[in-house]
Amino acid sequence: MDIQSSTDNERPLRRHRRERGDDNMLKFRNVLNIIFMVMAIIGVIVYFTEYRTIGTYILLASMAVKMVECCIRLLR
Repeated sequence: MDIQSSTDNERPLRRHRRERGDDNMLKFRNVLNIIFMVMAIIGVIVYFTEYRTIGTYILLASMAVKMVECCIRLLR
């Protein structure tokens, strides 16, 4: 019986590198995420202070921004 060396049983290394064109899309997605976070924070503050209807609209708009970012990520 031959004993296989450990190098025969190892998986090949996979290199996951981003393509050059993805940098612009990544920056755009990051900007959309920042807009989403700011709008969500403002929406929660407005919702719990006084204006529940306006806060709800702000939160819905921030969710729409997040959906756009997710679609860009999935369809890239």
